Amino acid sequence: MSSDCCSVSETSQKDTVLCPLCGEKGKPVSLATVGAMAKTGVEAAKLSAREYNLCLNRDCLVVYYAGEVQLEKSDLRVPVNFKERIYEGPVCYCFNHTVASIRAEIQSKGHSTAPAMITREIKAGRCACEVKNPAGTCCLGDVTRAVQAVIAQLKDMTGALQPSR
Repeated sequence: MSSDCCSVSETSQKDTVLCPLCGEKGKPVSLATVGAMAKTGVEAAKLSAREYNLCLNRDCLVVYYAGEVQLEKSDLRVPVNFKERIYEGPVCYCFNHTVASIRAEIQSKGHSTAPAMITREIKAGRCACEVKNPAGTCCLGDVTRAVQAVIAQLKDMTGALQPSR
C-alpha cells in the first residue's frame, strides 16, 4: 500500500481551533493519526470526535484535542519529539531515525545519510507518516532540522566537525 503523506498537496485552511488548555492555535490532524497514536485502553470518549487538532506548544501537556476532549502525552504510544525539550528519540517514526542515531552517524562519518534514505523510501511509497508520526505529516523536515541541529551542536562543542577515528 502506497502512502501519499509526503506528497505535496494543497490543504484548505479551516478555522483555527485553540487548545483548551494553553489557548494556542492548533493544527488539524486526521482521526487516523490520533487513533494510531493513542495507547490501547484510552477511554473511548477521547477517541469519539471526528476532527482533532494538534497542539504544537512544547510546554502544554495536551497533544490532540477536539472541543473539550483532550489526549495528553501520557495517552500516547510514542514520545512526541516536538513536545520535549531534551530529546534523543525518534524524529522519523517510519524508519526509526532518532536524534541519538543521527548524532552517532555524524560523529562517525561526518554526515548523516538519514535524509537521503528517507527521500528514497518516500519515492518508493514506503512511508506511513500519517499514522506513525504524531504530527500526522511527513517527517523529512523534522529529520533535516535534527541533522542541522546536531551538526551545529557538535561544531559548538568541538569547534569543527570531524568524524571520529
